[in-house]
Amino acid sequence: MPEIPEIETVCKHLRNTVVNSTIVAVTINRAKSLNITPSEFTGIVTQQKIIAINRRAKIILLTLSNQHTITVHFMLEGYAQLLDSDEPNVLQASVALGLATGQTLAFSQINLGYVHLFPTINLEEIEDLTELGPEPLSVDFTVDHFLHLFKTRKGMIKPLLMDQKLIAGIGNVYSNEILFCSRILPTRKVKEMSEEDLTRIYHCLQSILSRAIQLGGVYDIKFSQDDMLTGNYIPHLKVAYRTGAPCYECSSPIQTKRVGGRNAFYCTNCQH
Repeated sequence: MPEIPEIETVCKHLRNTVVNSTIVAVTINRAKSLNITPSEFTGIVTQQKIIAINRRAKIILLTLSNQHTITVHFMLEGYAQLLDSDEPNVLQASVALGLATGQTLAFSQINLGYVHLFPTINLEEIEDLTELGPEPLSVDFTVDHFLHLFKTRKGMIKPLLMDQKLIAGIGNVYSNEILFCSRILPTRKVKEMSEEDLTRIYHCLQSILSRAIQLGGVYDIKFSQDDMLTGNYIPHLKVAYRTGAPCYECSSPIQTKRVGGRNAFYCTNCQH
């Protein structure tokens, strides 16, 4: 599932390519991805200009010139591509926006995710965003704020890092990487952790997410033919999806087990 670095990478591409482009056609192959009827969606977005691209947690926000916002959540398998006119057609896309430039912005494999449309009000009042926790890279998300969030928590640290109502935008890949950096096992209970442990998690969270954004995250699907950014953080993963491979720090084999319903990857020698 794409997380903050992957969604921020897509947003970078979108800001560089589709802002100020006008939507001239709409293709909807999966009506279940929408929150309104296909005809309503098409009628509202056609002939509108994309005037801004934002991100909230794992959600992309495309603001239109008629005071509406498209919210896109990829969930597990979804992705976005900007297709040139000479590339394959958009029959595989869940929802595709044809642009006046002749290119097509295609949102594909939106099977568990969605492409929703709302009137643009205060973004935080949009239905898809109302229950999200704070952004972990915002200036307001200080170490004191982080410590306060976890002060009364009793569960295991990995599921809590992935709780979107507690902190927005962290998922399975980066929770594993953050905990390896912190030298803390994913099964550790927060109530058993010291302030020093939590502070270390906070700083690892900040550094790993920032670096992953800089390098384009871990997506393996390119946004466009000339995309040189997407996926460049893949070689920097220390534990995620490396089951049985030697730990880069101690050479012990990386372990995996289900924690909170998701696969945790960790080193039993380096993490405690």
